[in-house]
Amino acid sequence: MKEIKIQKADKQDIDAVMQLMMEAKQKVKDPQWFAMDNRDYVEKRVKKHGFILKACQEGKIVGFFIVDIPGREKENLGYDLGYSEEKLEQVVHMDYAVVSKEAQGYGLQKRFVEEAEKRLCKTKYKYFLATVHPDNVYSRRNMVQMGYREAKQLLKYGGMPRIIMEKKKTDDFRF
Repeated sequence: MKEIKIQKADKQDIDAVMQLMMEAKQKVKDPQWFAMDNRDYVEKRVKKHGFILKACQEGKIVGFFIVDIPGREKENLGYDLGYSEEKLEQVVHMDYAVVSKEAQGYGLQKRFVEEAEKRLCKTKYKYFLATVHPDNVYSRRNMVQMGYREAKQLLKYGGMPRIIMEKKKTDDFRF
């Protein structure tokens, strides 16, 4: 496989991100594993409410990772964990990774999370949260291997079972 580079996405990448998202929704092993977002959500993450990382191979986007900064929006997973108002302002959602079929098996989910954490290392954000379907052993294992703990299991996204994964940035948080 040719080299895959991870970079920050911008507005011109939104169509490719949406296309990959549609393909993932159609091909996912279990439809409850993937809660697809809309174009408006993606555009806001590119512009100001977080960022999107893209994996490129020979000029083609073969995967992406959305990082959401929810602030005090009701979707902030910190509410589900009983976070204080102060902690809610320090939450980042490691929202989700999508990797095309041809790029699977090369550790891109881990690379995406590591790059996102690296970019957030010197920011005010201390609580990295994500959700994973309880049966998605691949993502669940990856998150645990990267230092995330299973904080709470509940129904999210219109009644789909999810585990909230949590990682707290500490003073010795290094890359």
